[in-house]
Amino acid sequence: MKNKLISITIITGCIFFLLSGCKKQDNVGTPPAPVKNLKAKAGYGEVIFTWDAVSKIPADSANFLYTAISYKDSTGQVYEYKFSRYTDTAVISGLINKPYTFTVKTVGPHGAITEVTTVSVTPDLPVYITIAQTLQIAASIGAARVSWINNTGKTVVVNAAYTDGTGNVVSQSFTSSQVNGVGYVSGLSGSSPVKITATVSDESRIKSDPVVVTITPLAEIKLPKNSWTIAAFSDQEAGGEGAVNGYATAAIDDNIGTFWHSSWNEAQPPYPHWISINLGQAATISRVGLVNRQNATSGQTEIQLMGSADGTVWTDLGTYSFQQKNAEQFFAVTPQRWQYIKVVLTKGPDYYGFLAEVDLFGAM
Repeated sequence: MKNKLISITIITGCIFFLLSGCKKQDNVGTPPAPVKNLKAKAGYGEVIFTWDAVSKIPADSANFLYTAISYKDSTGQVYEYKFSRYTDTAVISGLINKPYTFTVKTVGPHGAITEVTTVSVTPDLPVYITIAQTLQIAASIGAARVSWINNTGKTVVVNAAYTDGTGNVVSQSFTSSQVNGVGYVSGLSGSSPVKITATVSDESRIKSDPVVVTITPLAEIKLPKNSWTIAAFSDQEAGGEGAVNGYATAAIDDNIGTFWHSSWNEAQPPYPHWISINLGQAATISRVGLVNRQNATSGQTEIQLMGSADGTVWTDLGTYSFQQKNAEQFFAVTPQRWQYIKVVLTKGPDYYGFLAEVDLFGAM
């Protein structure tokens, strides 16, 4: 009788255990529907996933909580990212240029898991490495010119640093998503070699290996005019001011007693009036000096400066106020190499404008 009682107890315990196990399994709920139309595309140090959002199908949505994407790094560390039922796009970043196998699964509200999908993708080189490979560091007027090419469409931070004469590290950062990026590390001596160290970092602040170049900053000089010519002009006073004055060439003859004047005799065109100068060869321009027609007070009150490598495509260098006075006026511009400079007289109290001389400062 005692043995029979023990047997019944054991059987009852087994049944209870089995029932409990079944109940626990039932508690995870119905497995949700797997993601549909899953696609994975390589990006710069990232993989972009897209799929049809499960939440758009009410019957599937009731059993769906989130989508999970996971992968292992080179050390075997597993990373998992969870995305809401309303999401149909995910970006996994911080990756390097090597093959990765991703597992994608959907999870229900009680823990049920759908069948796992695997995807293998090799990301492109990360943004910070791609752009760091294009870094160029060159000497400029009292500065170092740091340039790079960014065809990724991503925003990056380029940091350039040097050690000054007192041993302090001085750095400047340039944040940009432009295709042709440029930054200037200024405040450098024009005669001493200096080591410039530049790095690129992306939005996740991962940084490239440094690019190190030693440069000797250029000293600013007044550029000689022996090869200058007038490339073009909007208008000039041809004859009404005499044999020399009025013509555009009077603005580059190194004589402040002569002057270019906009047309007034046969025609009276309104502002703007402009002249463009061909330097004969490219030079680094850091400042423009303009001398007004001497003892004149009714000319332009604003000017614009432009630069060009070919005389066709022009870059705006800035718009400045201009005073009607005899002394030369100086306008600093970002040091860049140009072969053509355009001076535009943009407005004034009357329809006409004039200039005695154009001077350029920089380095050959």
